[in-house]
Amino acid sequence: MFRLPPATVITAKIDPLRDDGKRCTDKLKAAGVAVDHTNDDGVTHEFFGTGAVVDKAEEAVGKAAEGLKKGFGK
Repeated sequence: MFRLPPATVITAKIDPLRDDGKRCTDKLKAAGVAVDHTNDDGVTHEFFGTGAVVDKAEEAVGKAAEGLKKGFGK
């Protein structure tokens, strides 16, 4: 079995990949991986890159950065 670092999965309420993100989260958890999954309401798939105008996007980028730090043991 592989030893995987913790994962962060961020999806949007209006996101064609939302269900895929949930399935990925479920499979990682079933494999014993620590997963932090967030599904942000009121935003669409491409919200992640709109931090200059969408507060939730800025928060999501921060959450992703924290997840990366945790995954790399920082």
